[in-house]
Amino acid sequence: MSRILVIDDEELIRTLISRILARDGHEVDEAENGEVGLQLIELHPYDLVITDIIMPEIDGIGVILSLKKNHPKIRIIVLTGGSAKNDKVYLLNISKKMQVDMVIPKPFEIDELQTAVNDVLGIEHS
Repeated sequence: MSRILVIDDEELIRTLISRILARDGHEVDEAENGEVGLQLIELHPYDLVITDIIMPEIDGIGVILSLKKNHPKIRIIVLTGGSAKNDKVYLLNISKKMQVDMVIPKPFEIDELQTAVNDVLGIEHS
């Protein structure tokens, strides 16, 4: 199907998303932060990047800015649960203004993620 990169510093969430998407037939790579994610993007062609916002090294905003500049055809889904300093709604609104393809607040339902991925990639729902 599609090649997807999941960038999230929370290993449990990253692994869960990857397993769900792989089970749906996608080829999935993982990165624990934006720096590793951007390195992988230079090595492999991706159809979609799913990124958290609050991460060490390079955060999700840095990932989005790099993708918009250097890889504008890659679709982007943003996930965030917010942080102590930045509330979730604020971060999701910033992401929308950066013209990402979809924003999903954490926590999310598995079917919500699957639907978002299918919508962003233009895959018919079964």
